[in-house]
Amino acid sequence: MLPRGKWLIAIYGVFGLAVFVTFVAASFPYSDALSSLLAPYQMKLVYESQHMNMPIGARLEDVRLLSTIGSAPQLILSSPDVTLAPALGSLLLGRPAISVSADLYGGNVSATIYQRAGATNLSFVLSALSLAQSEPLRELGTKLDGNVSGIGTAELKSPLLPDNTARITLDSRDVVVEIVEGAPPIRLGTVSGIISLQDGVVTMHDVEAHGGDLEVKAEGTLRLDPDIEESDVEMQLSLVPTPSGREHFGLFLKMLPHPPEEGPYDVSGPLMSPNVT
Repeated sequence: MLPRGKWLIAIYGVFGLAVFVTFVAASFPYSDALSSLLAPYQMKLVYESQHMNMPIGARLEDVRLLSTIGSAPQLILSSPDVTLAPALGSLLLGRPAISVSADLYGGNVSATIYQRAGATNLSFVLSALSLAQSEPLRELGTKLDGNVSGIGTAELKSPLLPDNTARITLDSRDVVVEIVEGAPPIRLGTVSGIISLQDGVVTMHDVEAHGGDLEVKAEGTLRLDPDIEESDVEMQLSLVPTPSGREHFGLFLKMLPHPPEEGPYDVSGPLMSPNVT
């Protein structure tokens, strides 16, 4: 057994090492590390200030993710508060990674990011992101409301979206969509399903909506085009109106190619102006 004095020296040594590791981790240039990971995809991370985040890691304030494609940087995402830390579990496996947690659209995104075989890989969790606060969705011209949660993975190989792969399992609540400005919004309620991206094709697996104006089931693909509005959709869409749906959208339902009870609709063609049969 070690003498009492040597035990104290050992304890102080361990404590000193822990403090050293904490300060090193807090002052580590996480933004530079993330920017190095993101640079091949023509993205960069900037922030206003960095602080220690106990027990280990750092907290960044007023963070912006920018696209460097083009003559001037374009904002992709912004967050008032982002925490960063080494992903300790991955270090034990010999695969250094960074854990990220960000406040976003009234909710939170957490992710683990690492590099492997020339690609940037990440696993992520979305918690109660507000659709109404999402700038990219607003830019598409469709008004949405509700909260989105989910879990997924992605592998980034290039700045071009079709070159990358991703998969997410969605669990959305209180979803409302306004397809045509001035028309009554459609309550979709709970929306769930799996959406994947591979070889430039977005595939919907068992995407369903329940508890709103329509009971919906969608299966199909979206073949991405550099001009997103020209992407080609091939989808089967089943609609079962609820009593509230028939009350609010009876006229709209009569304008469809056939009554909903006769079977699913085939939706094909350009994303913004598809044919429905």
